[in-house]
Amino acid sequence: MTIKDVARRAGVSFQTVSLVLNHPEKVARTTRETIEAAMRDLEFVPSLAARSLRKKPSRSIACVFAVGDRPDDAAGLTQETDEGILLQAFAAVTDQHGYTLIHRRWCRGAPDGLSRITGLVSEARVDGIVVVADCRDDPLIAMLQAKRFPFVVFGLDAPGAHFAVRAERDAIFEAVRYLARTGSRSICFLKGAQDGRRSPTVAERFRGYRDALAEAGLPLRDDLVVPCGWTSEDGHRATLGLLDRPDRPDAIVAADDRVAFGVLKALHDHGVRVPGAIRVVGFDNCVQSAFTIPSLTSIEGPTLEMVRFAFATLVEVIEGTRAPDDLAQRLFPTRLVVRESTDTGMRPQV
Repeated sequence: MTIKDVARRAGVSFQTVSLVLNHPEKVARTTRETIEAAMRDLEFVPSLAARSLRKKPSRSIACVFAVGDRPDDAAGLTQETDEGILLQAFAAVTDQHGYTLIHRRWCRGAPDGLSRITGLVSEARVDGIVVVADCRDDPLIAMLQAKRFPFVVFGLDAPGAHFAVRAERDAIFEAVRYLARTGSRSICFLKGAQDGRRSPTVAERFRGYRDALAEAGLPLRDDLVVPCGWTSEDGHRATLGLLDRPDRPDAIVAADDRVAFGVLKALHDHGVRVPGAIRVVGFDNCVQSAFTIPSLTSIEGPTLEMVRFAFATLVEVIEGTRAPDDLAQRLFPTRLVVRESTDTGMRPQV
């Protein structure tokens, strides 16, 4: 298939098809959508090899964050602090190797969401893309696979793709095991929202929670598995609901540190002693976790190590030193950083 075949199917000139491939912003949206539909119908894939003969490598990579299904989700899905930490790590690594980092966010529900990212590929403005995705069927992943464009998925074990991902199940397993071995018997899990966003992460963490309870001989209680958003306000609200119960938990494992901050405030406002009455564990080990009162026990992931692995893999794909079927897929272990919010002075029970 050539652009002339696409042009005939769409009823436009081949020059217009070329313009969509190279400068989509210069083409009317209705015309662009008609041409893109023709490309999909014909399974047309631009020849990146031919384009590379005309354009030198950009020595640039893009870090693209998926930000939900609706435009108004964009501010809340991937929290700005998460993006900031990752971008700083990627910027440091790319600078060391003479690459330029481009930051993009894309919303699945935005009319031109995918086409904006497609422009980075079709115009060869970047040599490769790091996709920070939250679901395995992300259309961006499918598009990059179809175009055979160099990319790596960060934070998600996407089938058929290179990826770097944390051992989410093992992280929660170790945290709950620690709580159980040091005396907790009623452990609540604020598992995060599972509404299509971060679903694989939530599922893996719940598996770790369930398995650790089973190992400790503790029952899996539906009332102690609480769906919760990903903000401090969500953690505060969920904790108030727990405190209204006659049978309060003696430990809370929060979806992430920001949620845990809300948990700590709710407990403080209601005079609940931490860790004396309720122990609290967060996730991510943000810098602020060491400065809460009490300081927050949290799960730490090897973010910089994951970034280095993702970048090195992407460069290998860009330079052709890694075979297409030689997938680089790595699961990175986490560690539990114990602080005052769980340290009751008890020795682990073995």
